[in-house]
This record gives sequence, structure tokens and C-alpha cells, in this order.
Amino acid sequence: MSKWFLSRGLCAAVMMLAVLALLPPALDATHNWGPGAKGYHWQRTTSAIKQIPVRRFHSAKWLPRFATAMTDWQKPAMTKIKPKLGATGGAKNPCPFAMDQITSCDGSYGNTGWLGLASISFYTATGHIAQGTSKVNNTYFNQAQYNTVAFQQFVICQEIGHNFGLGHVNENDANKNTGSCMDYTSRPAGSASEPNNMHPNTHDYALINTKHNHVGSAALLPGLAPLRQAEMPAALAAYNPLKLSELGTLVARGSDGRTEQYEKDFGGGWKVSNLVIRAR
Repeated sequence: MSKWFLSRGLCAAVMMLAVLALLPPALDATHNWGPGAKGYHWQRTTSAIKQIPVRRFHSAKWLPRFATAMTDWQKPAMTKIKPKLGATGGAKNPCPFAMDQITSCDGSYGNTGWLGLASISFYTATGHIAQGTSKVNNTYFNQAQYNTVAFQQFVICQEIGHNFGLGHVNENDANKNTGSCMDYTSRPAGSASEPNNMHPNTHDYALINTKHNHVGSAALLPGLAPLRQAEMPAALAAYNPLKLSELGTLVARGSDGRTEQYEKDFGGGWKVSNLVIRAR
């Protein structure tokens, strides 16, 4: 082969690498929470859309933010699972699990170190989520840097999204916003050159549908009826973490140290995974 062809080929390769460097990063690398192709996901026993009750225990300050998040996650693009409003009430501390439901709460939980905390319990053999909680901490949200509509909407949207089995689009707040509340950022309102990160985007909806596009058996264990509260370890049924020391083993940390994942093993195939947004 002539030197001319080699030179031309090398130039083309360099140009292709330059073009690829300008493209946004892939959004699915860390976006699926949990191992395997499906990650953590809710069980669907029929082809109908699974309606997941979301219990709301929020103070007046958070009611508009919760309502917007619910509207976002109920969009027609959610074709496999959707949230529906469950039990309601004022702010509830400390926001306990409920079987087959998500519980969304705010409270002045103290200097816990986290702005938002999403927790799911799941059965390891299937990755099926049994219950979830989404907490936002007013101890920090009452501070000026977080006491904004944009920050509140970003965090409550993300915590509920985690309860559907989504991870973070990325965990570096120096990156340009992607327009997804699942994208960690210190600039949730966006700017003239980047979108806001206050709502889900089309990729979030598509990934949730993909994770839940199968219909499984009604039994989570061979020969058993659907697992209920009675089959769950007592320690897990009573588990309600607030302090970082209660979250289990640290298994992952974002590149800038502002997001963390913890796991706690309760035995018998039952675990809880916790995702944290750290306060500055």
C-alpha cells in the first residue's frame, strides 16, 4: 500500500475521532440501576400497564413539586408502568416502606449529609423491586442554595425516578446538562446554553419501558405465591434509614463524590439499595 493511502487513512481516522469527541456521551452506561440488562425493576404479571401506588406524605412546600413529578412520570410515554396517587397526608417522619408501593416524603431529618435519598428493597434472584421510598431533607432545602423551585423539582423527580429502577445519567456536575432529572447537576435550572434538569426526558421513559417490557410469573420464588410482607425478613420490614451509617456498605461513588450507592443485605435473598445525593 502506498504512503499516500496510509496517510489518507490516518487523516480520516483522526478526523473521525475528533467528530466522536464532539458527540455527547452515551446515556445508558450508568442509567440502569442494578445488574443485568433489566437491573432493578417492578414485576408485571399481565400485559396491562402496572399502576404503582405512590404514597404522598409532604408538607405544603413540597406539594406542587410532588404534583409536577407525578405528572411527569405519568406521561403517555410511560407505556409499561405508571405511578398513581396512593395514601396522602402531611409531612411524615421517617417515611417507612410499604409493600408494592412507593412512599414519597419530606422532613427535617437533620444533618444527615444527604439532600435526597432513594431506597428500594428487592429480591436478588429476580431483581424485582418490592417497595421503595423517596426522601428529601428540609434541613438542607431550607438553606438558600437549595431553597429554589429548580433544585426541589430536580431532586424529587430524580428520587422517584430511582424508585422505577433508573440510575444516574452521569454523576459529574461539571458536565453540560442533558435535560433529564436523572442527570446529576449543580445547575438544575439550566442556562442559555444548556437545558434544565427538572423533568424526565424521552430517554428516561424509553429505558423504563425497556426494563419493564416483559410479563413474568406471579411467583417470585419457585412454588410460592407472590412474596408478601410475611415472607420478608422482619429487620427489612422495619428498616427505615436516615443516617449514612444505616445505609449499609458503600458500593459506588460518583466521580465528584456527590452521589453514592449503598447496599444492605438482610439475608434470604433480600437486599436494600440506597442512592444518595450529598449536600455540599
